[in-house]
Amino acid sequence: MSLLIISGSSRENGNAEYLAKEAVASYKGEVKWIRLREHAIQQITDQRHDENGFEHVDDDHTAIVEEMIKADEILFATPLYWYGMSGHMKTFIDRWSQALRNDSLNFKESMSGKPSYVITCGGDQVQLKALPLILQFRHIFEFMGMDFKKYFIGEARKPGDAANNAEQLKKVADFFI
Repeated sequence: MSLLIISGSSRENGNAEYLAKEAVASYKGEVKWIRLREHAIQQITDQRHDENGFEHVDDDHTAIVEEMIKADEILFATPLYWYGMSGHMKTFIDRWSQALRNDSLNFKESMSGKPSYVITCGGDQVQLKALPLILQFRHIFEFMGMDFKKYFIGEARKPGDAANNAEQLKKVADFFI
């Protein structure tokens, strides 16, 4: 089994990424990380209704989608930014509209049934305020036919806080058990 982690954190060693690292410590299989902040992914230009469809964009998006297709399971890790996913994650997922129209990828068919997970982390009343983000991922996964297995909402207000919450670390350590 292989797990691909797609991190939307804009900060190295951010709290959401830290919790994902703790969660995958119990994963039985190969783990590969893609940190979106380390890749060039252009904003989408919506050309769905143009006569010629989407123009090719020379960036890292297609290569990351190909890694998703190869993986057995996918974990999306993103901080909670303004009650939603990070900009890095949103831009990446927005571009799926283009990937869906790339016949050589068979993107939607390849994602069908693929076990998928979400880990997010935020501050103020995060157990409540992160629920719209979880619902957004649920809708995305349903559209793609992906199997939404599990999510984890962590609490952290400033860099490094996730590492200092023993109860939270115990819960996330069991994420893949």
